[in-house]
Amino acid sequence: MAYVNMKQMLEKARKERYAVGAFNIVNYLTAQAVIDAAEELNSPLILQTSASTVKQIGVKELADMLIPMAKRAKIPVAIHLDHCTDIELVKKCIDAGWSSVMIDASKLPLEENIKQTKEVKEYAEGKDVTVEGELGAIVGVEDDIVVEEGEEALASVEKSKIYLEATNIDAFAPAIGTAHGLYKGEPRIDFDRFTEIEKLSSCPLVIHGGTGLAADVFKKLIALGGAKINISTAIKIAYCGGMNEYTVQRPAENNPLKLDKYVSDAVKRIAKEHIELFGSVNRA
Repeated sequence: MAYVNMKQMLEKARKERYAVGAFNIVNYLTAQAVIDAAEELNSPLILQTSASTVKQIGVKELADMLIPMAKRAKIPVAIHLDHCTDIELVKKCIDAGWSSVMIDASKLPLEENIKQTKEVKEYAEGKDVTVEGELGAIVGVEDDIVVEEGEEALASVEKSKIYLEATNIDAFAPAIGTAHGLYKGEPRIDFDRFTEIEKLSSCPLVIHGGTGLAADVFKKLIALGGAKINISTAIKIAYCGGMNEYTVQRPAENNPLKLDKYVSDAVKRIAKEHIELFGSVNRA
């Protein structure tokens, strides 16, 4: 249907109270699997790329692969750079054709976070690229960003207001108690804090650390205005787990095409489950 950025996609989701799934893909197979899932459910989609994936495959090489896939899709697709701490890499991805990027300076003091976010926002100006930023520290491991237990810091309402007004970003990810990776216990989500930030925010809010959250938590956050939900670990588990399951069941078989189909189906199944849960079916 169209290769787009996230702005209109997320604004519509915020207004109509559903969320768009942002799935971290690692190669052609995972990208096509989540596109297939979104097409079957007629849902908008965000193909999310981590900084490590970009570095391993190459900026130009990944853009040359993903952008034509997005343009061929029957639903609106955005390609988003997730959790990048390197401003120069962010700029390279913008120049290569990414439609959305995230500059993650959340571990820096507020003033420096604002400075780096504004630099990226200004660079993206006039290029039809949306910019996401983050405030607070989300516990867990995401790419090269590690936040240990006890180091996490929830985004304050006051600082969120300062950050949003200073940066004029297009999407905002405040730390509210979610975690990257698999949850080690029951997550303690600060819904009241999220509600307060959502009310003052001029842009849609993003939920990081989506893998493993209970269905009722997802639904509550979406009802409160969460417009983009990141799913990374669940895709990795489906990919690696599907591969392991297939080879264990068929140790004597050496058929890469059948293996790929099995793994692709596993990834697509997980993507569809989340799309349905997020309420974005038939919202394309």
